[in-house]
Amino acid sequence: MTRSSTQMLGLLSVLLAVVAAALLPAADAFYMPGVKPLTFQEGDEVPMKVNAMSSIHTQLPKDYYRLPFCVPEGGAKMASENLGEFLTGNKIQNSPYTINMKRETYCQILCQIQLSKVEARNLRMHIRYGYHNNWIIDNIPSAAIGLTEAGHKQKHYAGGFPIGFVDAGSGDAKDAYVYNHVNINIDYHKPDASTTTDDGYRVVGFAVEPMSIAHYFLGGYDWDGKSSEGYTKSLATCSDGSHMTRDDITSNQIVQENEKVVYTYDVIWNESDVAWSSRWDVYLSEDHLVPAQVHWYSITNSILVVLFLSLLIISILVRNLRRDYARYNKLATDEEKAEDLEEFGWKLVHADVFRPPSFSPMLLAVCCGTGAQLLCMAVFTILFAAMGFLSPANRGALLMAQLLLYVLLGSVAGYTTARLYKTFKGKSWQKATTLTSLGFPGVAFFIFFIMNIIALSQGSSDAVPFTTMLVLLILWFGISTPLVFFGAYFGYKQEAIEFPVNTSNIPRQIPDQPWFMGIPFTLLVGGILPFGACFVELYFILSSVWMDQYYYVFGFLLLVFIILVVTCAEITVLFCYFQLCGENYHWWWRSFCTAGSTALYVFFYSFVYFKQLEASKTAATYVLYFGYMGLASLALFLMTGYIGVASSLWFNKTVFASIKID
Repeated sequence: MTRSSTQMLGLLSVLLAVVAAALLPAADAFYMPGVKPLTFQEGDEVPMKVNAMSSIHTQLPKDYYRLPFCVPEGGAKMASENLGEFLTGNKIQNSPYTINMKRETYCQILCQIQLSKVEARNLRMHIRYGYHNNWIIDNIPSAAIGLTEAGHKQKHYAGGFPIGFVDAGSGDAKDAYVYNHVNINIDYHKPDASTTTDDGYRVVGFAVEPMSIAHYFLGGYDWDGKSSEGYTKSLATCSDGSHMTRDDITSNQIVQENEKVVYTYDVIWNESDVAWSSRWDVYLSEDHLVPAQVHWYSITNSILVVLFLSLLIISILVRNLRRDYARYNKLATDEEKAEDLEEFGWKLVHADVFRPPSFSPMLLAVCCGTGAQLLCMAVFTILFAAMGFLSPANRGALLMAQLLLYVLLGSVAGYTTARLYKTFKGKSWQKATTLTSLGFPGVAFFIFFIMNIIALSQGSSDAVPFTTMLVLLILWFGISTPLVFFGAYFGYKQEAIEFPVNTSNIPRQIPDQPWFMGIPFTLLVGGILPFGACFVELYFILSSVWMDQYYYVFGFLLLVFIILVVTCAEITVLFCYFQLCGENYHWWWRSFCTAGSTALYVFFYSFVYFKQLEASKTAATYVLYFGYMGLASLALFLMTGYIGVASSLWFNKTVFASIKID
């Protein structure tokens, strides 16, 4: 192996080792410094809140009190929410459940609701769509206690617990049953007196076991659901002094018109050895349901892809470039001059290689500027998350961090666009800057606005209010747009990018190209390797977005992201070299699309992943899913496209600066 190839592999190994060394500490840092735990004394009220109901089949969160559930006295009240929670469809409200620290509760009557025709239809529809409740105690989401096929209890820590179930054996009607009783299991921990001055107990675990029970009162008492007398009556379906079990259920609570549904609950307290600082671990690891070896497999797969590409570049580029350098730079003998040997290869296009793109130089500059902005946003977001600053306990923090970083990095987009557009000898700099500030944000806001209208039409809590829309517009036009013009001002003040060779006035004619250097083939091959390097981690990211799973291995994600960037750069440089060898100097847009084709594979993969959601047949679900996946793919296309252009530009400047031009 040559000395240069050894140095390249050594540098790559050091880079991978440095990032891998940060994986474990990055995966353990879930809380931001300064977060103070809540401590309760025995008997203190432990408030429970309810979040919006969710369903992976519809992707339309719904307000909890949209359905006939018990409402707290004085009506439901919203908890404080940040911008990220609004945008992610969280709608946290208070609940009527009364829970006190270390006080057991046995089959407590909450309320009785007689279902009207509309209420029964709505409740039945939401049960069939697989909606789940998402309850919260001390900022911990509720885990669900269910049964395995073998009949054993099992906890699921993501996605909440279902609001009911459908009896598949009840014929074509498929009767729906509501979970009107819940066993609320709460784990508490008493901190060590040597480590804290707080005297009391802390909540470290929260799980709900839902049950469907056709309650009725002893002695045939008929309650109207309003008088206080009903709360003092005993239920024949409950046992005094013992918690409800599934074996106690004689019949389930069916959902139908005029049915009286009595809601009850048990509260079960369990002491735990889990410290407050570690209470999120079981949620994030899903109780080790997904072993860490899966992520290590993803990393190994990605490293193999990047090593394969690196070796390919070393074996092709390094060897061929050394041969080309030797041939182009050697002094011709008198015999060779007499024979007037014709040159061939990429040196022939030295007077055209840095010619501005023939198709819309302004558009390419705008796309590269936006791609640079998105790349910087992704890097900073992943770094902050890997260092533990974006805690999963802070709902909406990740989305809000992405939004604010994108807005604040507008100057990067303006500077990159201006510098590149000036290099292309463009004159309409105001138009280019305006397109940068309005282009991708305008497309994103338009798609978001359409999705918001659809969410409103479906009565989803995913719909953001007008004030939130106004905040987004202020961030766009009040902060992002001025920063884009600010960056563009300094970009145009800079000198144009200097090239090692001059560009001729008359473009050189491009010979016919072989089929494998055509646009379809380069797009097909250019995106498959970068996608193959990250598709395993992409599956977990999609699961966190569309299936309400937790994603926390940002250390792994950082390494996969670096590998994605390196892979996009390497495959683009390789195709750029082949293209120049074929005397085709139209590499600007080709490089952008070659690396950007990774996004096409991501979008096509979203069709495959969509089958796992078992989506409902409502058109809104399809529009929401593919609309947002299309927007995410567009952002990835711009980001990876910029990586392709930047790497090809660096490569071309380097190789043409290394040869002698007559």
